[in-house]
Amino acid sequence: MAKSNGIKPGTNTGNSGGIFQEIGPKGGARPNYATVADNKPLPPTTSPGSTWKPVHTTPNSKR
Repeated sequence: MAKSNGIKPGTNTGNSGGIFQEIGPKGGARPNYATVADNKPLPPTTSPGSTWKPVHTTPNSKR
């Protein structure tokens, strides 16, 4: 069975932008990373059924 504990592509990051790693449909980590700014959608994955897992969240701005 496929694990669905990641974030789907196209989902808005809200205030938790940062570095995301692609997770395959069976739950295995892939060597594909994406840097996404706050309030931006996650990019497409390399294959259907894959999701994104946050690796590092950017700190909030003091401005």
